[in-house]
Amino acid sequence: MATTDVSALCIPRFHDVLGDVFAHGHTHYWLHGGRGSTKSSFISLCIVLLVVNFPFANAVVVRRFSNTLRDSVYQQILWAIGELGLDGYFRARLSPMEITYVPTGQKIIFRGADDPLKLKGVKFPTGYAAVVWLEELDQFDGIEAVRSILNSLRRGGDNFWCFYSYNPPRTMWSWVNQEHMERMHRTDTLVRKTSYLDVMSSHPEWLGGPFLEEAVYLHEVNELAWRWEYLGEVTGTGGAVFGNVRDERITDERIRGFDRTRNGIDWGWFPDPWRFIRCGWEPEARRLLVFEEHTANKMGPEDTGRILLESLTYADEPGEEPYFHDELIWCDDTPDGKVQMNTYRRDIGIRARPARKGRMRKLSYEWLANLREIVIDSERCPLTFAEFVNKEYLRDRDGNWLDETPDGRDHSIDAIRYAMMDDVLRG
Repeated sequence: MATTDVSALCIPRFHDVLGDVFAHGHTHYWLHGGRGSTKSSFISLCIVLLVVNFPFANAVVVRRFSNTLRDSVYQQILWAIGELGLDGYFRARLSPMEITYVPTGQKIIFRGADDPLKLKGVKFPTGYAAVVWLEELDQFDGIEAVRSILNSLRRGGDNFWCFYSYNPPRTMWSWVNQEHMERMHRTDTLVRKTSYLDVMSSHPEWLGGPFLEEAVYLHEVNELAWRWEYLGEVTGTGGAVFGNVRDERITDERIRGFDRTRNGIDWGWFPDPWRFIRCGWEPEARRLLVFEEHTANKMGPEDTGRILLESLTYADEPGEEPYFHDELIWCDDTPDGKVQMNTYRRDIGIRARPARKGRMRKLSYEWLANLREIVIDSERCPLTFAEFVNKEYLRDRDGNWLDETPDGRDHSIDAIRYAMMDDVLRG
């Protein structure tokens, strides 16, 4: 069998991913980026090598529409076989569309998600569907549809590799961008973003002159479009309320160093949640740092009060004894909230006060949007990060932006508004 240095066929940004794949370090490989990022080429190499190296492994390659398979992923797998010098070991056919590894009879088959019966009826003469590739993931109908496909295919074995590849949609509201934020925190998923700039630094000849000329031209005439199309950035639709949000890890040491902390609660039962947020406030820098969130459904004040008590009980320095910090907690001023605040104060000893929010929604939104930075640790506070980056202004029926922010999906934002309301009024 021909031998090839596989690392020479993929960019350095994928070298550690290749090692992780063959060590089975993760089950899911979430690869996204802009045009020319070589993510599809890398996945096709992985699939061929997995089939060759693991006798139980068959592969299923899926796109949203079956009529897009032949000229994209099918050709991509054939390219990988050729580059690896394995042409003599594989036999390809178009009807049905499949590629067979001749020594063992393992198969790489191609299916469209528009024909679910063909997906459910996948059978192999040996082994099982250990490898699944969902190409152009953003074209699928949502994460529920993706789960359904995986549930249909992942049967009969213990080891699975699932590859996902796509160019991120422009808006954060897209389901695939929402799922990406979830995947960043899943231990079974490796997430990797690449762009053509990663290819430029190692193998510019893979891109070609016309591709690079078009990229340079777009960068000059429309940088925002270039960042989305070529860098794979989620640039938004231009209607983001908060353009000052930054994702950053906030260490325990930095949290202990905050001179000013702010705490806020947005009441909820079900389906709307109860939400508690803690922030650090740096007024000189006009910087708000969100480092803690708690959420609950169908919990009474006795139970949520215990969450508050635990959150506010901490040591000032490592190794010291934790103690309760009697910090103010600002809450949504509602009739039901007054009952819960009374329970907090009377039975638990927590200083909970109603925020002065009357007719302040628009002003407090503008105040937050005009801060120099809103730093959110998306690992500590994933719900809060998602709300802030997804909040967009309303549009009219013609698609024009309105100076109005919609209600809903804003429990963390509201908790922070209440926590900062005194600062808003002073500002």
